[in-house]
Amino acid sequence: MKKKGPIQSSPSIPNSENVVELPNDIFLKGIRDLLEEGHTATLRVRGNSMRPFLEDRRDSIVLTTVTHIEVGDAVLAEIAPGKYVFHRIIAIDGEHITLMGDGNVRGTEHCTKADVKANALAVIRKGKEYSTDGKRWKRYSKCWMRLTPVRRWLLAIHRRLPRAWR
Repeated sequence: MKKKGPIQSSPSIPNSENVVELPNDIFLKGIRDLLEEGHTATLRVRGNSMRPFLEDRRDSIVLTTVTHIEVGDAVLAEIAPGKYVFHRIIAIDGEHITLMGDGNVRGTEHCTKADVKANALAVIRKGKEYSTDGKRWKRYSKCWMRLTPVRRWLLAIHRRLPRAWR
């Protein structure tokens, strides 16, 4: 199926007067409808749970409909009615999925395959787009997942870096 053009969900100027904030359940329901129509959607990242790869309000994700799900994928999932997270799949057991944010040192979320609402097609980091199917993204993702036991220290170092270096 050919993908339609991207839907920009946030203005190009963060924190401008043109920003309209909506509750996630309303906003993401609209995004899900657009994805089902074959569009992609670009969302600005909010929160720090996907650090160090994605920074709050700086980076964006390009979402697409779910075509396949595998360990290591970054997905948008509904973990409770109206509560969504964009996290990485760390385990799949039948229909049950375990998620964890890259910036989390412990704690996981759980959902079913049916609760996964979108796959990340690409990430836009510091203005540069990286395909989630690309070698660089896959290599970094695989490496970061293996570093879970020492994430606490790596994230502490990352937080202390000057903002321009992140």
